[in-house]
Amino acid sequence: MSEQKAKPAGGFDAALKAVRQHLLERGNRFDRGPAYEGDGKVLAGVKQAVRMYEGMGYIKLMEFGNPPIYAVLERGHREMHIFEVHDPRIQAWLASDQAALNDPAMRAYLLQQSGLSEKDVPAADKPRRFHINEVDHVFIVTTEDGD
Repeated sequence: MSEQKAKPAGGFDAALKAVRQHLLERGNRFDRGPAYEGDGKVLAGVKQAVRMYEGMGYIKLMEFGNPPIYAVLERGHREMHIFEVHDPRIQAWLASDQAALNDPAMRAYLLQQSGLSEKDVPAADKPRRFHINEVDHVFIVTTEDGD
């Protein structure tokens, strides 16, 4: 992904839309995990997080941005999304321990930001439970091991 070739303008946006559509399938649920603060020394960004998880046996499926701001990995049946948030509203929602992760208003905002509506999002064949953790402003979303 380090090549500097010209890419279609909608490439990144289309990929992000597809990822959000997958995560927001009807029936999926989100739980909050612990946040870890290491003063930027634990995870300096998505690229470092991906290298760390690849060292633990995860396979990188895709990575977006240069430097990367979003990556999808897997190990067995466990799915992992690693990303940085640049939207202040989404950042505040994810950072707040008081915010409900399954908030319908926030769901509507995420859909709107991706150019999606509820009718564009299918029901999950097998609903997933995602856990969201933050490490030094890098968010890690994983499915449970049994999924």
